Amino acid sequence: MKKLYYILVAVFFIQLTVAQTSEKITQTTLQKVSIDSLKSGFRKFQKTNPNIAKEYLIALLKQSSSDSKEIIAHKIHFQLANMYSTLRNKDSALHHINIAIKQVENDEKFLVNHIYFKGGIYYEFGDYLKAIEFYTKVYEIAKQQNDLLAQANIANDIALIKTQIGQNADALQLVKKNIPFYEDLVNQKDGAQYGLPYINSLMTISDIYTNMFIDQRKADTRYLDSAQYYNTIAIKKSLQYNDDLGFAISLGLKGIIHHEEGNIEQATTDLIKAEELIQNLNLPSRLIILYLYRGKNYYVTGKYKKALSYFKKTDSLVQQTKTDFPDIQELYILMAKSYEQQNDSENAIKYFNLFHQKDARNDDLNQQRLDKLYHKYDVVKFKDSIETLETNLEEKSYHYSIILGCMLFVILGIVVYYKRKQSQNQQHFQRVLEKLKQKNQKKSSPKKINISQENISKILEGLTQFEDNKLFLNKNCSLSFVANKINTNSTYLSKVIQTHKQKKFIQYITDLRIDYALEKLTNDRKFRAYNIRSIAAELGYNSAESFSKDFKRRTKLYPSYYIKKINETEV
Repeated sequence: MKKLYYILVAVFFIQLTVAQTSEKITQTTLQKVSIDSLKSGFRKFQKTNPNIAKEYLIALLKQSSSDSKEIIAHKIHFQLANMYSTLRNKDSALHHINIAIKQVENDEKFLVNHIYFKGGIYYEFGDYLKAIEFYTKVYEIAKQQNDLLAQANIANDIALIKTQIGQNADALQLVKKNIPFYEDLVNQKDGAQYGLPYINSLMTISDIYTNMFIDQRKADTRYLDSAQYYNTIAIKKSLQYNDDLGFAISLGLKGIIHHEEGNIEQATTDLIKAEELIQNLNLPSRLIILYLYRGKNYYVTGKYKKALSYFKKTDSLVQQTKTDFPDIQELYILMAKSYEQQNDSENAIKYFNLFHQKDARNDDLNQQRLDKLYHKYDVVKFKDSIETLETNLEEKSYHYSIILGCMLFVILGIVVYYKRKQSQNQQHFQRVLEKLKQKNQKKSSPKKINISQENISKILEGLTQFEDNKLFLNKNCSLSFVANKINTNSTYLSKVIQTHKQKKFIQYITDLRIDYALEKLTNDRKFRAYNIRSIAAELGYNSAESFSKDFKRRTKLYPSYYIKKINETEV
C-alpha cells in the first residue's frame, strides 16, 4: 500500500532528474585538484547532482593511497555506495559498501553503521529477505550493547518490510511497544532530538492499522480509528518539531485513510495538499503514492478516464525514478481494468500482462500480499475477460469473406471432428501425466566421441548446474550462451549434448522448457492463471505462438487444453 515513507531519506528521495551542470567534470580534470577542493566539490553536488558528486569521490579515492591521513577510504566507499544507490545502480552500491564493511571490521561503531546501510540498499531495491537479514544483525548488536534507541529504530525498519509484504500483525507487535518508549524520550528535557524517530513510528503504526483494516475486508472500523488516532498525533508532532517531510507524509496518510473509509471528497482534498507540499520539497518519488490514490479515488467512483490520467502519472514517475515497490502490481491491474471499462482492449491486455510479469518476479515473501491482491480484484475471473479481448483482437485480422466461405465446411465436420478430437486429447493428456511420473527413466549408452573423459564429465556437470539453475529460461539461451556459462566451447558442448542427451541443442533446450512448463502447470495453480503469452515469456520464448507449437509438438495438446484439464482434475 502506501509504503514509500521512510526509505533512507538522504539516499532514495534525492531527485534524479535535476538539471545537469554546464561544467565538464572528468577524472582527467580532477587529477590535479587538491583534496580540500575535491571534498568541497562533493559536498556541493551531493544533493543536486549525484553523477558529478560520484566523480569527486572517485578522485578522492585515487588519492587515498598516497595520503591516507587526510582521506579515510572506508568513508569514501560508504559515500560512493550512497551515490550509486541514489543513481539506482544496485551492484555498484553493494560493491562499495562491501569494501567499506571489510575495512572497518575491527571498528564496531562504523561496522554497525555500514551493515545497517547495506540492509537499506537491499530494502530500496525490493530484496526484503536480504534487508531483514542485515537489519537483524544490527539489531542483535544493539541488543548486546543494550542500546534501546537503536533497537527501537531498527524494529521500525523491520516492521516497514513486514507491512509491505502483508505481515501486518507481526509489524504491529514490533512498533506498538516502541510508541511509549519514544514518548518518554521526547518528554525529557532534551527530547526534541528524538522527535523524528517518534514521528516515523507514529506514521508507521498508522499505516499498519490501515492495512489491517483492508486485510479484514473493511469489516472492523476500529483499525481505521486507530490509524486516524496515531496519524493525527503525527501531524501535530511534525508541526511541533518543524518536520516538513513528516507533515507532508502524514497529510498524505490522512487522505489514504479517508479513501479507505469511503470519504472520497475529503481524501482528494488531503491528497492535493500533500502533493503541493511534496512538490515544494522537490521529492518526486513521494508523489507516486499520492498519484496512485488520486487515481483510485476516481476509479471507485467510476470515472475511469480521469483515473487513468493519474495512473499514467504514477507509472511515468515509477519509470523515471526506477522505483520498485509492491503497489506497482496493483497499479497495473487497476490500469488494465480501467482500460477495459474504456473499451481499449489493446491497453487492457498490455497492462494485464505487465501485472503478470511483475507477479512472476515476486518471491515467496510476497505471497501473502499477492493472494489478497488476487482476491481483491478477482484476477482469475478478469483473466478470462482479457483472453476474450485477445481473441477478439486476433479475429479482426481475418477477412470475414474467408471465414464465411469456410463456415459451411466446418459445420459439416465439426460434430464428428470434435468427438474424435476430444477422445484423442484425453488420451494424449493421460500419456503426458504418465510421462511426468516416469521422468527419471534410463537412457541408452552414449556413443564415443573425440573428447577426453575429463572434459565430458566437466561439461555434463556444468549442464546439470545449468538445468538446476533454470538458465534455459533465459531468452538469449543460444549454444554460445550455454557454452560460456559452463566454461567450454560450442563445438564440444554440441557434441556432448548430441551423444549424452541424444538430441540436438535446440531440441535439448526446447525439451527442458516444455518439461518445466508441464511440471509448473501441473503443480502451480497461480502459474496456470497466467495467460499463454505470459507463460511463454516466463519460459524464455519470444512469442506465445512458438511456445504453443513446441508444446503441441511434444504433447499433441495445446497449452490451453492442458491447463483446462488440470484445473478440472483439481475440482
